[in-house]
Amino acid sequence: MRCPYCLDATGQFIKDARTNLHHCQVCRSSIPKAYIEADTTHHITSGVVGFSGQGKTVYLTSLFSVLKHSSKYWGGYYYRSLDDYTHRIIYEQVPRFEKGELPDSTPVNFPNPALVHYHELPVFGDAFVAYYDTAGEVFQQVEQIARAGYFVAHSDVVLFIISIPDCDPTRLDDQMSQLLDTYLRAAEDRLNAQPKQTQRIVVIFTKADLLVPQLDERLADYLREGVASWYGMNLLTRVLEINEASLWIEDWLRQDMQCSRFVNMARAHFKEVRFTLVSALGMEDVRIDADEPKPLRVLDPFIWLLIFAKGTPESEKRRIPLMDRIMRWFGGEKKALPEKK
Repeated sequence: MRCPYCLDATGQFIKDARTNLHHCQVCRSSIPKAYIEADTTHHITSGVVGFSGQGKTVYLTSLFSVLKHSSKYWGGYYYRSLDDYTHRIIYEQVPRFEKGELPDSTPVNFPNPALVHYHELPVFGDAFVAYYDTAGEVFQQVEQIARAGYFVAHSDVVLFIISIPDCDPTRLDDQMSQLLDTYLRAAEDRLNAQPKQTQRIVVIFTKADLLVPQLDERLADYLREGVASWYGMNLLTRVLEINEASLWIEDWLRQDMQCSRFVNMARAHFKEVRFTLVSALGMEDVRIDADEPKPLRVLDPFIWLLIFAKGTPESEKRRIPLMDRIMRWFGGEKKALPEKK
């Protein structure tokens, strides 16, 4: 088990005999009791990559809002914070967002990840997820990433956020490839990371409500359907649809948007690649009022985090239902598919 604050793979934490509390022997951070006791639960680290002003912090805040309200649809589910920093996000920043106030951009000296415990998620069970939202300015140069991007480079999953409406339409493939190229050079050459062996990437196209005129009818309908209640019933079936949508988006990116270089680079340098369309605020014509957010598809990237984290011991694979085994295959476990007889 890695420390959620410095990602050191200690495997164990130091226990204070006087207070009975644990801390990391490397960064000295206090480790939440629940995080340690649930050592068989999914522990996922995610790093957010993206230029300034393209919606990284707004997306995460929208995600926390939707996941808060998902307890209406998922029996027994809730989430809670595991430190003071995350507590402020959930109970101060999220309510302001729900009233129409957008969060401030992440400062360059962002200190800690947001650490959340998700309890009784349908299909996936309990999960601990650490989100590291690094300032967009960091990703402009390799030197800056090398100084402030350690957590992102060594996280399990990269949430790679791009706002196509904020890019130059004549240089879209160049601009996306530039950001990815800069990140890869810093991760591989300066931070001793191995994305191809250890890291997966979820490409998140934010502000997708502004992309509807450029989407084909199939993708536009998929985006509009993605309100919170869509995930409320039969989540396992929804997982299959989310995977199919990733294939549609990749095809749209290659054929309609002429961005094959970016896609090829991502596939060559990461263990797994998935694509999502997200609108953190939603479309104006479906909002209850002008200021209230009505997020669309913000759970798709979160579900990919869970799929990627859900490993399966070899001894248990034969007892797993077919649909669940297919879902694991989507997450990268190619050997998890049933054998032909």
